[in-house]
Amino acid sequence: MNRAIAGVITLGLLVVLLAGVAPASAAPKVTITFWHGMGSALGKTIDKLVQEFQKGNPDIIVKAEYQGNYGALNQKIMAALAAKKPPTMAQAYGNWVAEYVKSAAVKPVQEFFAGPDGLSKEEIEDFWPQLRAGCTFDGKMYTLPFNKSVAIYIHNLTALKEAGLAPPSTWEELLTASKATTVVKDGKITRHGMVLRPNVDYFANLLLTNGGRYLDETGRKAVFNGPEGVEALQFMVDMLHKYKVAYYIPGYADADFGAGKTCGYFASSASYSYTDKAVGDKFEWGIGPIPYKKGPAAPVAGTDLVMFGSATPEEQEAAWKFMKWLTSPAQTVYWAINTGYIPVRKSALDLKEMKEWMAANPRNAASLNALKFAVTDPNVAEWQDIREIISQAVEEAFLAKVTPKEALDKAVEKVNALLAK
Repeated sequence: MNRAIAGVITLGLLVVLLAGVAPASAAPKVTITFWHGMGSALGKTIDKLVQEFQKGNPDIIVKAEYQGNYGALNQKIMAALAAKKPPTMAQAYGNWVAEYVKSAAVKPVQEFFAGPDGLSKEEIEDFWPQLRAGCTFDGKMYTLPFNKSVAIYIHNLTALKEAGLAPPSTWEELLTASKATTVVKDGKITRHGMVLRPNVDYFANLLLTNGGRYLDETGRKAVFNGPEGVEALQFMVDMLHKYKVAYYIPGYADADFGAGKTCGYFASSASYSYTDKAVGDKFEWGIGPIPYKKGPAAPVAGTDLVMFGSATPEEQEAAWKFMKWLTSPAQTVYWAINTGYIPVRKSALDLKEMKEWMAANPRNAASLNALKFAVTDPNVAEWQDIREIISQAVEEAFLAKVTPKEALDKAVEKVNALLAK
């Protein structure tokens, strides 16, 4: 045989052999989509986490897609579910998930707990119990907690020190501090001790620290118009109108706080950076737990990670791997340090990085210490409508259109009618 021909044949066989080997050595990649509502710096942190995950998992491609604010995110998820084209996974509030569960659209994460790639009993219990409860529907965990924050009390330490007071721990101390830090010049209040917002979250801070609750044990009857709720709303109304040590605004309070218009307000632990930016170096400020009447309570806000059942088995396995990694102690610490949200795992507080960060940022330790008093919102599909009903009642009481009891009684009537449908 001609050497040239033999060489061509040998080369051809080599190409064929290599062509046959290549596909077997390259594992097929799985692509999953992750819809979220984290914009700006929060979105950049998510992108960094995705990049880090993909370094260790080159067989999985995660498309993290920002969908706008939470309202837009929910609308897009609902539209995608109606079109039977939802993402593989997404951020979602508990009441959203309750609606998804009703339509059997969710793949419960609990179904992935068993097996070598699952979670042990110890790992499951490492998630804060209150956060686990918020992810549980009908006794089964459907979601994993992700970007969570707790309610805190932000205060002007400089003003409190000038008044000879420590940060308040109780309602009585909060009223005393608000009176002492309210400034009147020429018959006009130039600085209030407290600023309030006419919404369900401010009401919740006082309702829960007074031993109250939104719904009864069945979750289908509103009880927030009991003595605890009426007393909570009356306390805010009295700060506004009787003692005149507070005023209210509809929006966020960090700008007013930074401008020295108020010495205190309630916020989320995730608002640290906004307060820091608003204050700058104008005065010393601090973070503390919500002042209580009967006992400490820290209302929880934020979303969980949900997986949709329409994804293929391969996509679901990949999504589970990503969700498990994203909520692991090391990653939840990274998320907490870079965003101000709380770590969702108890063991995260023992990691070196978390301890060093807490030592360097002592103010934020208050929000982490409040985790043992965390209280989640009711897991009912009607919760968003209930929130709006309660917020309307709070605003009517603030405007002195009705008494706190009348406002809450009317709100409970509306909520019970809603829950009865």
